[in-house]
Amino acid sequence: MAKPRIFVSSTYYDLKHIRNALEDFICSMGYESVLFESGDIPFHHDVALTESCYGEVDKCHMLVLIVGGRYGSSAESTPEHGTADDLNAMYEMFNSVTKKEYERARDRNIPIFIFVEKGVRTEYETYKSNRDNKTICYAHVDSVNVFRLLDDILRQPANNFVREFDKFADIAHWLRDQWAGL
Repeated sequence: MAKPRIFVSSTYYDLKHIRNALEDFICSMGYESVLFESGDIPFHHDVALTESCYGEVDKCHMLVLIVGGRYGSSAESTPEHGTADDLNAMYEMFNSVTKKEYERARDRNIPIFIFVEKGVRTEYETYKSNRDNKTICYAHVDSVNVFRLLDDILRQPANNFVREFDKFADIAHWLRDQWAGL
């Protein structure tokens, strides 16, 4: 029997400690982790780097999506969005690489396990009450696009369960229980 391949999708710099722990956890379960920083994604010379990531999602059995306070880099097919210091840029809509990886898994009906930092999830409730107020500076996110991603996830008819986390142990405990039930 083949080992399940688990694609880990998140922004990198703010969540690298979670990604490192998740890679070790996945391997300890006897599964195969797929993370770009570990060299698990073969990059092809004739396509954009991001396309290699999206293509690798197709070869995986599950995706673990970790949502923190950063929305992430703009996908190459979308315009650049400015700096995080610019309040107008915070409200400009664009697709991030992480969002596109999530959409790829969703479109292929791959099981997705979604975790959101507790502060981000709490602040999402404030955002929902103030969607049209473009003067708010949020403490836990660099862009309201993080909240728009959560809107998208939560409006899906399936594969949309979101679990909050404070620390990696919250993620490991939940995944262990979920994967045992598969």
